[in-house]
Order: sequence, then C-alpha cells, then structure tokens
Amino acid sequence: MIEVFSWKESFLTNIASVDEQHQKLVELINELSSIATSREGRVAAETYAKSLSNLLEYTSSHFADEEQLMNKHKLHKLFIEEHAHEHKLFKKEIISLSKITGNTVSTEQSSELLNYLVNWLAYHILGIDQSMARQIKAIQSGSAPTAALERERWNQRGDTEPLLDALKGLFTLVSERNRELRDINQTLEERVKQRTDELEYANKQLRYLAENDELTGLPNRRFGMQSLELLWEHYIQLEVPLSVLLIDADKFKQVNDRFGHAEGDNVLRALATNLRHNVRTSDIVCRLGGDEFLVICPRTHASGAIELATKILSNRVMLCNKEGLECWDGSISVGIATPSDDMQSIEDLLKKADQALYKAKRLGGCQYATM
Repeated sequence: MIEVFSWKESFLTNIASVDEQHQKLVELINELSSIATSREGRVAAETYAKSLSNLLEYTSSHFADEEQLMNKHKLHKLFIEEHAHEHKLFKKEIISLSKITGNTVSTEQSSELLNYLVNWLAYHILGIDQSMARQIKAIQSGSAPTAALERERWNQRGDTEPLLDALKGLFTLVSERNRELRDINQTLEERVKQRTDELEYANKQLRYLAENDELTGLPNRRFGMQSLELLWEHYIQLEVPLSVLLIDADKFKQVNDRFGHAEGDNVLRALATNLRHNVRTSDIVCRLGGDEFLVICPRTHASGAIELATKILSNRVMLCNKEGLECWDGSISVGIATPSDDMQSIEDLLKKADQALYKAKRLGGCQYATM
C-alpha cells in the first residue's frame, strides 16, 4: 500500500487523545488511497462503503471529543463555533462524496474523496486542531481565551508547512500512476464542487476581514467589543479585575498634513506593531479606527494597567520616511480606566477611558492619565 501520509512529528498537537485519533485518521486515509489508486479502474462498492463507514465512525467520536475538550478549557466561543461548523461541513461533504450507484465505484470517484481528505487533513487537523492545542496551552498558562485567540491570528501563517508536505505526497502518488488532471473535461458536479470550495474560501476571508483591521492586521472594533463584553461579564459575575487602555497617536493629523496619508498609514502600522510587542500575552490589542487603539487587560487592577502604560510610553519608536526625515516622534497619549460601581456597561468603561485620554492630551500628551 502506497501511503499518502507518513506520520511525522509535525502532525503532533501534544494532546495525547487528539494525536491518537489523528493517527487513526491517517490510517483511514491511507486505506482509502489504496482504493483510489486501484489499477483495475473500479473497486467493489462494498469495500468502498466499509472504508467510508470506518471514517464516519471515527469522525463522530473524534469531533465530539474535540468539542468537549474546547468547552472544558473554555476556548473563545467564536473559535469553538467556527471549529464545530467545520466539523459539520466535513461530515456533509463526506456523505455527499459517498453516494454509490451500482455494485462498483470508479477510482475517479474514490480519488475525489481522497483529494478532499488530503486537503482537509492538512488544513483542519494540522492547522485548526494545532491552533486549538496552542490555545489550550496558553489558557492553562494563564492567558485569557480572547488573548489566546488573538495570538493565534498572528501565528496562522506558520501553519502552511504541513499543508505543503501533504500536497507533495498527493502529487507524488498521482505522478507514479501517470494520471493527469483534466480541468477542461470537468463534469458539472465537479464544477459545482469547485465553485463551492471557492465560495467557502471567500466566506472565510470575509469572516477574517469582519474581525480584523486590514491596515494593521490587529483585531478590529467588532472583535474588541465582543471580547470586552465577555470580560465585562466575568467582572460582573465573578468580580474578576479588568482594565482598559485607550491610546491615541499624538500629532497624527500633522503627519498626514505634512507627509501625506501613506506616511500616516505607516505610523499606524508602526504603532500597532509596537503595542503588540510591549503588551503582555494575556492582553488584547485592537484598532478602533483612525489613530485610536484599545488595549484590553484581563485580570488587571489599575496598578497593573499603569505599569503597562508606563512600559508602552517608555518604549516608543520614532518613525522616519524614505528621505530620513522624522515623520512621527512616537508620542502617544493613554487613558486608563477600570470598572467602578456606578458603571452599567462597557460603554461606561470606555467613556471613562476616553475622558482620561483627553485629559492626557490636555496635559501635553506623551503620558497617561486616569479619572
């Protein structure tokens, strides 16, 4: 039997139960690869159905275990919902690809299933499941679920290597059997599937853009407000400390007026990077709009927020243009706020932070203020 996948350390999530089930999935895919590459051109429907039955039986228990694991460790609800949605789509796709008419199945049909599994294993198991494992580890180390999810958004680019390895294995297998992909002669069903995949990818991109700022790559206002709402509930119900820092770039309008909006965008990107590098792993940095940023500090009293603001202010970075002229001196104003008994919602908390921010600006900027 030619293996599409050989188990490697790069497949590991370091969660024993998950890794054991992943190895089982690899075995099932390799079993299907024998069917998909049959030299006879067709395989018995009974053999095909048995392999699919084993696969669906695996997915039912594996997906249930994963969702239970995510809820147990209280991962961010947005990640859990998206992960569970991927599980449902996978089952639906497998059922669709498993439709059998007659007593035999063509290797083209079984190859279509194998192709889907190869791509799904690389993307879902080696991408999303390893992301799940890293978030669990971060939460166990003290990070808030929202902070763990945000950090993963910055690390997702590193998950491409397993995908390349998986695709390489598939291409080698196809080459050995001397089969060519014939895009021109795709059936209507194949074209519909291709279009569905394209739409699914586009929807994923739209979901990303809906929660992330395109200019800086930081979570946007929507994500920030959702995260803050969750932490506010923890504060109300469990009295878990919470602080926020509202940050504004000093003299930002002058940068745009003198050097143009392109340099203004560079200032925003530089500020976003500097904030991300100076906050703690549990903190969440968001761009609210314009030159206004929000740092959400879970489990943090006012003293901790002041300490963080001081660190950010002391590590400011000057920005020069291509001609070597200083565009921005790195100066920012910071408004700090923590919940109080007279507050009813996150809007009250943000209003207090906004008042503190403008107090810092009135005092000359390049400093923090509280109310």
